Amino acid sequence: MRKTLSLFTSVLLAVLFLAGACGTPEPVTVTPEPRFSKADAPTFYREATASEGMVVSAHPLGSEAGKSMLALGGNAVDAAVATAFAIAVLEPNMSGLGGSGAMTIWNRLEGQADYLDFYAATGADPDYELDTDPDSLVTRERGVAVPGMVAGLLEALERYGTLDRQTVLEPAIRLAEEGFIVHHLLADVIAGYSSRLLYDNDSAALFYPGGEPLRAGDLLIQPELAGVLRSLAEQGRDGFYSGDIARRTIQKLSVGNSRLTLTDFENYQPTWRGALCQEWMGHRILSAPPSLAGHEVILGLKLIERGNIARHGHPISSGEALGVLVDAIRIARADRGQWQGDPTFVDLPVAGMISDEYASLRAASMGGDVPDTLHFGNPWPATPRFTAPPGCIGDGFFVPPLNITERDADELRSHIPAPPVPEAPEAEAMETEAPETEAAPSPDAGPDANPDIEEQHTTHISVVDRHGNAVSMTNTLGLYFGSAVISDGVFYNSANHNFGGSYGSIRGPGRTAHSSTAPTILLSGDRVELVVGSPGSGRIPPAVISMIVHTMIYDLHPAEAIRMPRVYPMINNPVVQMERGYSAEALRTLNERGYVISPSNFPMNMLFGGVQMIRVLDDGTMIGVSDPRRDGGAAGL
Repeated sequence: MRKTLSLFTSVLLAVLFLAGACGTPEPVTVTPEPRFSKADAPTFYREATASEGMVVSAHPLGSEAGKSMLALGGNAVDAAVATAFAIAVLEPNMSGLGGSGAMTIWNRLEGQADYLDFYAATGADPDYELDTDPDSLVTRERGVAVPGMVAGLLEALERYGTLDRQTVLEPAIRLAEEGFIVHHLLADVIAGYSSRLLYDNDSAALFYPGGEPLRAGDLLIQPELAGVLRSLAEQGRDGFYSGDIARRTIQKLSVGNSRLTLTDFENYQPTWRGALCQEWMGHRILSAPPSLAGHEVILGLKLIERGNIARHGHPISSGEALGVLVDAIRIARADRGQWQGDPTFVDLPVAGMISDEYASLRAASMGGDVPDTLHFGNPWPATPRFTAPPGCIGDGFFVPPLNITERDADELRSHIPAPPVPEAPEAEAMETEAPETEAAPSPDAGPDANPDIEEQHTTHISVVDRHGNAVSMTNTLGLYFGSAVISDGVFYNSANHNFGGSYGSIRGPGRTAHSSTAPTILLSGDRVELVVGSPGSGRIPPAVISMIVHTMIYDLHPAEAIRMPRVYPMINNPVVQMERGYSAEALRTLNERGYVISPSNFPMNMLFGGVQMIRVLDDGTMIGVSDPRRDGGAAGL
């Protein structure tokens, strides 16, 4: 099916280009015959088109590393793993071997969705004092959880990859040994976070040579990190989770009274789960289950569908359309803020939350006057009635298991009281309460009062190969440079601080904390249409929702969609943070409904995400775009 862009879109695009384009646009020749002509949308260096494979990441050299795997005949997983290891070298502030992440996978050859969770986990003896210690963030070593990134990437490579470990790790090793030129964003972070980097003599020597911070244009060489990468290439996961490297890490963490042990490292295992899968407006959505936030993305999209957003025009100019977008994002945020946690230990009503039944119920809260506080809904009654849509195949859908032992139940009861019954209209329509073993935060808690630790400190990778397989992967260290603890050139995460905020996100042995990340794939039948994800903490699901709305509902060119202004509504107050670019009429409509508008100082603000996205057209053309809010690049074959 081919469409042409509307006059409205063309005029809108021209305005956006004059107001906020990054750099001088260059025409891109698309082959085969493009759906979008070069006159339809301006392009920039962060865009690429191809037909045999595409990699998009937060650094051009990272995308090139993935592309080189595709050129060798590797598949999407080979390319994604190579890119992730390279990005660990190129973006040491955002992700790394001491961090964690997750990937949503579409295996077109098998007709199967899969999902791998390799988020950092607590050890056998969790540091419960972190839940009550107001100064815990000062104790950096105690903030480190067992890192999952190395185990997860190697596990994915072993299950789905076609290239050997040494080949996949070679680009990262070369970048660490030979170095790369520091780009602007990394230079800004190095200069702005001196207290984190000067905490340790090793990181100070690396990033503040001679006492001065590395600047854009300087060469960064990381020989110790290269040594760890070589150990991985030779020994696999044992080269990181046991042996001398692991022992030195544990010794360094023990200086700050970390409770992690070598046994905790050796016992860590990533977790394969079914991806969330739902039908939406003729597409299938594959996204991340808890402890991540794919259920927020799916609920938000279903609410937007029920709000019939396109009937009102485009959100950038129509207040009614913008209201649908903001309401849907706010409701989905409120619900995910309550129903999140580690599903291996805590039962969650996720199946109900992503159901059509529940979306129709929550849609009743859209429109009208804006409440100061938006209360979460109750998806439990819809959960037992949930059935996977016909289009969701195999294990490509997720019904959370009840896997709570009596010991876990006692722990839940001892930490937090039982959940309140949601306020009307939810309680009137949904009569069943959550299981009494569950618990909830105090009335003052919530996503606004207890935001995710990640902030903007995360990275995303999107990949599609020539066979139509796809990977959407988001990785993080937590804070910039994680805990700021470095050992053998590896920064370690701050994930141990990210528990709390809901009844499900309770600290316990071997548990992972909640996260806002939402690596997502959209399908038409068995064909990939969109691969998308973003960093940005709580702004991640809104960014993913917005990209899907702009590309799938409004049919915008990906380069145009990624530059559209974004919104981020609060839950415990009526404030909605907004990038600049919305019309006066749209702002007036939100204001009259009771929203309090908080504008960004920039047309495109990196706090609103760093989307890495691939759009696959009906004819097989792949368009990769990297968010101009950050440094990134797309590379295609």
